[in-house]
Amino acid sequence: MTTAGVPPDHFAFPAVLKAAAGLRDLEAGGQLHAAVVKLGYDAWPATVANTLITMYARCGDLGSALKVFDRILEHDQVSWNSTIAALCMFEEWDSALDLFRWMLNEGVDPSSFTLVSVVLACSSLSWQDGLTLGKQVHAYGLRTGLYCEPKTFTNNSLMAMYAKLGRVRDSSVLFERFDNRDIVTWNTMISSLTQNSQFEEALVLLQRMVQSGVKPDGVTLSSVLPACSHLERFELGKEIHAYALRNDGLFENSFVGSALVDMYCNCGQVRPGRQVFDSITGRRLGLWNAMIAGYTQNELDEEALLLFVDMEVDAGLVPNATTIASILPACVRSNSFPRKEDIHGYVVKRGFDSDKYVQNALMDMYARVQKVDISEKIFKSMEERDIVSWNTMIVGYVLNECYNDAFNLFGEMQRTGEASMAESDSYMFTSNKPNCITLITVLPACATLVALAKGREIHAYAIRHLLASDVAVGSALVDMYAKCGCLSMSRKVFDQMIKRNVITWNVLIMAYGMHGEGEEALQLFRDMATRGKREDGVKPNEVTFISLFAACSHSGMVNEGLELFDRIKSDHSVEPTPDHYACVVDLLGRAGRLAEAYELICSMEPGQHQSGAWSSLLGACRLHQNVQLGEIAANHLFQLEPDVASHHVLLSNIYASAGRWGQAMEVRKNMKEMGVKKEPGCSWIEVGDEVHQFMVGDLLHPKNEQIQSYLEKLWEKMRKEGYVPDTSCVLHNVDDDEKEMLLCGHSEKLAIAFGILNTPPGSIIRVAKNLRMCNDCHTATKLISNIVGREIIVRDVRRFHHFKNGFCSCRDYW
Repeated sequence: MTTAGVPPDHFAFPAVLKAAAGLRDLEAGGQLHAAVVKLGYDAWPATVANTLITMYARCGDLGSALKVFDRILEHDQVSWNSTIAALCMFEEWDSALDLFRWMLNEGVDPSSFTLVSVVLACSSLSWQDGLTLGKQVHAYGLRTGLYCEPKTFTNNSLMAMYAKLGRVRDSSVLFERFDNRDIVTWNTMISSLTQNSQFEEALVLLQRMVQSGVKPDGVTLSSVLPACSHLERFELGKEIHAYALRNDGLFENSFVGSALVDMYCNCGQVRPGRQVFDSITGRRLGLWNAMIAGYTQNELDEEALLLFVDMEVDAGLVPNATTIASILPACVRSNSFPRKEDIHGYVVKRGFDSDKYVQNALMDMYARVQKVDISEKIFKSMEERDIVSWNTMIVGYVLNECYNDAFNLFGEMQRTGEASMAESDSYMFTSNKPNCITLITVLPACATLVALAKGREIHAYAIRHLLASDVAVGSALVDMYAKCGCLSMSRKVFDQMIKRNVITWNVLIMAYGMHGEGEEALQLFRDMATRGKREDGVKPNEVTFISLFAACSHSGMVNEGLELFDRIKSDHSVEPTPDHYACVVDLLGRAGRLAEAYELICSMEPGQHQSGAWSSLLGACRLHQNVQLGEIAANHLFQLEPDVASHHVLLSNIYASAGRWGQAMEVRKNMKEMGVKKEPGCSWIEVGDEVHQFMVGDLLHPKNEQIQSYLEKLWEKMRKEGYVPDTSCVLHNVDDDEKEMLLCGHSEKLAIAFGILNTPPGSIIRVAKNLRMCNDCHTATKLISNIVGREIIVRDVRRFHHFKNGFCSCRDYW
């Protein structure tokens, strides 16, 4: 046109500027702008200038777009709309809202397009500000009639805004009141439900959508597939996959492909996920990220790392923050990266060290390599923390046994963001208030420390914030109460749960077993099998039988346990694993049937991992002082797991109990030379708001003198009751007086004495110990419970002991 000598006018320039914007060709756009100025058209107030604003914005040059806007002499409605949209494109939300206010002050009436951009800006602000301004914009639109017109796109924008701000109920109301729905309306509502964890509702809406005659597209499928993942609706996910294959173009949609890969991997079906990945041509970064994340989630770390290398080297793609956050857990677990700090250097080099999601992954990495102090530094340095940041830091503290730090951070988390929950009807919104993940992270810490008071506080919090109905939280509460010695409360929480999964049943079965209630555990198993056929379809799995064998073992129900083992495959279609063999060996060994236990191990297939079974046999040999069989078990374990301290300690104890001190000392000497260290005895007791820890022979507690003085008085009363210290529990070759002194320093005795001194008379004393309770402490605690008239509950590494009136619930069988 220009070569022919025909000068472009104000109709031609907008057309070619739109073409430059579509191609994201800033250089061509700049040349066109120069031609506009040269021909004097830049003084025009309307079409050309407005198109220039859009062109610069889409080509990534916001500054030039704003300069064009400033040079316009008279802004029309399109000028304002184009500039507000440009600011939103660059996520300059506050500036977009300021420009909207300026527009109103100038007396220019907004259009529906204006409000769509403004609503997007509101939805991207902090919850409180965004919701307040969003409501005002909604009200303005209703007053001016802009939201009264049957315009689908305005209604869709409002639905998206309310959902993003956690008000999914308001989105649903708008959806139901709106008759003129298009595919975007349905997709917006389905996506809103999924993003707010209302997965059942999302699937129901999909069904309504299909029944109304609207055909799902790629956005629909990518929005609804996460619901299939979370609800474990694997079959429905496969149906959606089939639908995508039948409808041309849907399967090749990168978002659908990524969602399918994610669905398969979340359901533990990594191979079909990889098949989807391999079958898609022209893979985009999102699809690579989904496959890498799938491998990582399923702990296929080598595969994840190899795919990451392929992505960079073969596909030539540059990783983004999501890629790095996905690959970091694989790097932590992989032996290919002995120096984990090197990965942090790679992150810094790539410029992702200030990304929130990468920072969360780095915090998790350092916590898992026992460098929680670095995790803490990253957490404190973060400019913006999301709920994952808080949860990751709490998990890090728990993993490193910094339980008080975990509780303190949980309390701080509760105190922050209170206002953000004032009006939100969706707890899964971006509030930093503790959510289900937080609770199932911190409740096991309460269980570990027998911190019942803290556990009850968390239970109350869960009820107040409607989190107790979550099946994972309910299961964690059942476990917490059971491990704090409150079996009746554990059962009460279980009975009140509307929905239970196999984990819930397993937790309670294990709880009954740990408390020596073998018959109750078996009855619960029968109920599980019956109701599974009739109601929720929950079937026993491998863990169920581990729990049952443990229950039979702690209750002396040998025949019942063996009968279960014989029927595990034929009646329940569960293939016996090495862990099952180890449990049955423990069952036989605890009952003194060591020869049968040895024969069972010998019957295992050569390829099976036998360390658990040999370890169970070694523990039984220690219990029944069988030196010959103990040596056989220990020698096998030294070959399979030479660095595990408990194997060496048990053999040493077997020798010491038999008076073979030379051999016992030789084992200890070998341990020292190999750098293998024995775990010291440790006990915990909760008093008031604090959990107190006692190590064996602990003299550092602030009230140590008071504890020692009380133990001496208690010792005298116990001797009058016939107590004779069991010095065979001291595995050192010293004289009897020194042995008695060592027995006094056992950690559970210190914790019990502290509890008696610092809790109200008549209250229950709850103590947790990291090792098996010795015979002397068991005998002493029976006497103490009778002398002080208190119930004392001790949870050791194996089971619970309820001491009352001079008796123990285990009936001396543990």
